[in-house]
Amino acid sequence: MKIVNSISKIYFEQKPLAEKLQQQVDKQVRSNKKDSWHYYSRIKSEESFALKLETGRVKEPSKMEDFYACTLVVENINEIKNGIEFIQSQFEIKNRRPPADNFTHKESSSFAFDDLRLYVSLKKVEYLPPWALPDIVFEVQIKTFLQHAWSIATHDLIYKSDTVSWPKERVAYQVKAMLEQAEI
Repeated sequence: MKIVNSISKIYFEQKPLAEKLQQQVDKQVRSNKKDSWHYYSRIKSEESFALKLETGRVKEPSKMEDFYACTLVVENINEIKNGIEFIQSQFEIKNRRPPADNFTHKESSSFAFDDLRLYVSLKKVEYLPPWALPDIVFEVQIKTFLQHAWSIATHDLIYKSDTVSWPKERVAYQVKAMLEQAEI
């Protein structure tokens, strides 16, 4: 994919701050999470950043909520509430998608991605200067091990593929439906 110079410039201006944020968040989460939980993080690739901008999914390139993102994987659906409480104890929650646990906008036949995403920032620390790390909003996905396994198995197929394969997508979403029901 050819990336326009202006987009590349915006990406590389933001990357050092994202790397600093990643170091801080990784250290904080890894040292405080439950041992049975899995955690990982990433900084969006330049190609993925450009694709998201070019498809019009972001209004302000400097405020892309998932430029830096992390995932907390908990044992099962009953642990998601504990995962939320943990993230709330570590960070300031600004927003969440979906907005509520007991309501969805999706049709019963739809299994598009809608795992829990919290949009958070670091809590203000009185003894640090305000310029140390600006108020950057980043994404925290909280999912179960079954949700996580499904996303690993199908992510590139569904979200990063150059060609659309209806039969493969159909099977992927059927598996998601079965895993969702098994978990409930």
